[in-house]
Amino acid sequence: MFKRVGLIVGAVLLSTLLLGYVFRLPLLQWAIAPELKKAGVTLNCLDFSITSELNIHADKVCVNYQNQQLQLTDITANTKRVDIKNAVLMVNPLPKSDNANQLAKNLDLALPLNRPLISIKQLVVKSDELNKPLKISILEPELNKFSVTGDINASATLAANKISGQFMINDTFLKQLLNTENTSIADVNFNTQQAFSFDGIDLELNGDISSQFAHTSEQCQFNVLTTGKLVTHFNLNSQVLMLNTDLLNNNITLTSSCTELIPPSEYAGFVSNQVPLDWQLKLPQSIRLEGSDLNVPAINLVSEGDKQFNILITDTALNIKSPLENLQTNLSARISTPDINNFSVNAQLVGTAIKGDYAVALESLPEFVPATANGLSLSGYFDLSEFIDSKPVGLINAKLTLNSVDAFDISAVQYQGDLTAKMDKQLNAEVTLTQQLKSAENKEFKATDISNTLTANANLGVGELFAELTAKTSIKAVNSPDIKLNNIKVESTGLQSRALKATHHVFVNDVELVVNHHVSSQAHPFEVIIPEQSVLPLNTFINQFEPLAQLTKGEFNGYISGDVNLQNASFNMDVSHASALYNNYLANDLNSAFSGEYNSGKLNVKPTTFSLNEFRAGAIVKAIEGQWQVNNNTALINDVKGSVFGGEFSLDTYTVGKPNQVANVKFENIDASKLVTLDDKSGIVLTGRLAGSLPVHFDSGKIEIIDGSLFSQGTGNLKITNNAAFDSVMQQQQELQPVLGLLTNLDIQKLNSSVALKNDGWLKLEVNLQGYNKAEQQQVNFNYNHEENVFTLLRALRLSDEITQKVEQQYSQKGN
Repeated sequence: MFKRVGLIVGAVLLSTLLLGYVFRLPLLQWAIAPELKKAGVTLNCLDFSITSELNIHADKVCVNYQNQQLQLTDITANTKRVDIKNAVLMVNPLPKSDNANQLAKNLDLALPLNRPLISIKQLVVKSDELNKPLKISILEPELNKFSVTGDINASATLAANKISGQFMINDTFLKQLLNTENTSIADVNFNTQQAFSFDGIDLELNGDISSQFAHTSEQCQFNVLTTGKLVTHFNLNSQVLMLNTDLLNNNITLTSSCTELIPPSEYAGFVSNQVPLDWQLKLPQSIRLEGSDLNVPAINLVSEGDKQFNILITDTALNIKSPLENLQTNLSARISTPDINNFSVNAQLVGTAIKGDYAVALESLPEFVPATANGLSLSGYFDLSEFIDSKPVGLINAKLTLNSVDAFDISAVQYQGDLTAKMDKQLNAEVTLTQQLKSAENKEFKATDISNTLTANANLGVGELFAELTAKTSIKAVNSPDIKLNNIKVESTGLQSRALKATHHVFVNDVELVVNHHVSSQAHPFEVIIPEQSVLPLNTFINQFEPLAQLTKGEFNGYISGDVNLQNASFNMDVSHASALYNNYLANDLNSAFSGEYNSGKLNVKPTTFSLNEFRAGAIVKAIEGQWQVNNNTALINDVKGSVFGGEFSLDTYTVGKPNQVANVKFENIDASKLVTLDDKSGIVLTGRLAGSLPVHFDSGKIEIIDGSLFSQGTGNLKITNNAAFDSVMQQQQELQPVLGLLTNLDIQKLNSSVALKNDGWLKLEVNLQGYNKAEQQQVNFNYNHEENVFTLLRALRLSDEITQKVEQQYSQKGN
């Protein structure tokens, strides 16, 4: 009975074991898989068997945890060891957590005191981030102590609350790890040995780094050598990464051929001479990355050698996902080279706003600059925002001083310039340039005490650009061999769009002008308006050419228009009631309105009448009228008529400046008493009318009268009484008394005389006098030769003329 029961029970147990082995996989899926799923582990495949040595052998195990796929094959396990021949880990991006606020916890591993030791002959790690799969082997020689060999060499110790160990990484691993097509990675030599520890929240790395990076671009080689210690700390809960980098030595070296990368230009040589080839990069004690927020206390880039560059970046904070939008940093740069005395800049950057100051000092300008200067100093400040994605808002200032400068054949001394440009959010821009200059000169002129202020206002919004310009310029003096100008003041307004339209209100030596012009790529038309004003300010110009000439009264006005590019102009001028002095000559009440044009270097003035009320030069000439014109730069005076000595005179034509010419002057109906009896005390009185013709010869600056004639018109009379010279001759030469006595009261029937005037002023008259003496009832035919220096005579006559009082009066009014 018991034997039968035992057989039945044994048969049932055996059948149960056989059924359990046959249906082992479904039973595992039904019993184990739900428990693994609670831990987030998905068991996709499992197939095992029991070997003859009672070991468990699994052909394949497939596990998925948080999108990471692990496949194990050829697994043998017993109570002492678990040997895995092959393993493949597919690393994928982690899924987004439903509970973003879930924090990591310190490790609290329930490590058994006894368990089988684990070994993995080959573990292949695959990822899209890797250049190629990573292959390693894992061996556990002692419980909870692991050794990793292969592409990574490492060791790790597993404790209940910490995982610690060390690992080594070289450039071979980096090339395998990094998925990049950058061929320069082949020039990296990298080695590091890091000790690490992880307690479930904090990961710490501490070790040595040796890195050398070489990059070649064309003929330039760029080398970076980094050696020293790096300490890294990462907190899983705060997501804060801390790097201690102050124990790293970073040397940067450029080959001399790198300067050849500067594009060929006139300044390439200067720039290449300023660039240092050896640098040191100094990193801070701690660099902090929290999430995507990076904080760097200081980065210092320093050059080595006589070319001193010191670039310091401090208090840098940025979001690495959008660095330009959230960047905050301070920049300080100092440069000093044999060619640059000093260059400094300080800037503070906050997002899209930057402000700071700068300064540059040079003993002289570089050779490539088409000018020479001494004592250059440039400084300024700036405050800008929104300068990255849109037009900048804020201001920029620059101040430039030069002790001396030579450029374009102009030498200047003590230059100061101040430029300020600013723009608001409505894109209203304003640029102001203020300049002062002690003096500027070239071979032809010298200007002193120059000041200028130019302001431009414009809106840079959508549409055509219009800029309103205003300027004020003052110059104390402009001197040249030809002319001297004083107290020059110019006030200008303009509008710049496709072309420039400007108006200038000009005062030069108190002469007022208004200049309008329009500058475009095709033409440059202009107009000059001369308001009606006194002629007296013109004396400053006239005295430079004729010191003895002076305007005493009158007005003038005018209008000029033309084109600068075409070099042509037309003009209208009006001179009214003008009076002038020249030495002791006086001209009163000159009037003339004239017009003309200038074209291709030729000046032409249309034939124009003029009138002069009075001209005094010893003799008084009145009611002068005539015409004048300019024909291709040659001035002509013709058809001149006037009243002199109670009669009329006329001049046919005279060409101003022509070296060889003859001007014919004719006299008619001249009152002989006014011509001869110039001195009331002379005792000689001549009455009657005279006429004459005087050919005035101009020969290379010499003036002569050749073959002139003077003759009577009708009858006249000659009386001589109480003339000391005549009486003396009568007493000394009594034999002449009968003849000379006939001249004391002579009725003139005819008078003829030749006239000759030499260049030195000597006048020669050959006079033939025919008349009748009533008292003696005798006909008289008298021939007389007379020579006298007319210039001396006229000077003597002017001394007694009322012109003397006028000259004294006018000169006393002017303070001359």
